[in-house]
Amino acid sequence: MAKAQRRDQVIQRKTRQTKAKVARVAANVARPVRRVQVTLGDLIAAAFDTVGGEVKKVAKVVSSPNMTLATGKNIVFVG
Repeated sequence: MAKAQRRDQVIQRKTRQTKAKVARVAANVARPVRRVQVTLGDLIAAAFDTVGGEVKKVAKVVSSPNMTLATGKNIVFVG
């Protein structure tokens, strides 16, 4: 019976640690985000650096739904 009580105590301790981590993450999310002004050229240059210079992959990355969410703009390549 003493072993069962020790296990319960360890589990409770881990639960409290997890709740503290979740609270810290929630606090970080609630902070206001610092706005940064980025040009379209900067985005395309960063995409080239990330992808490795392939134009089709760069177009796919820059016009992706994730980029639309991040920038708030829908970027479309015509060509």
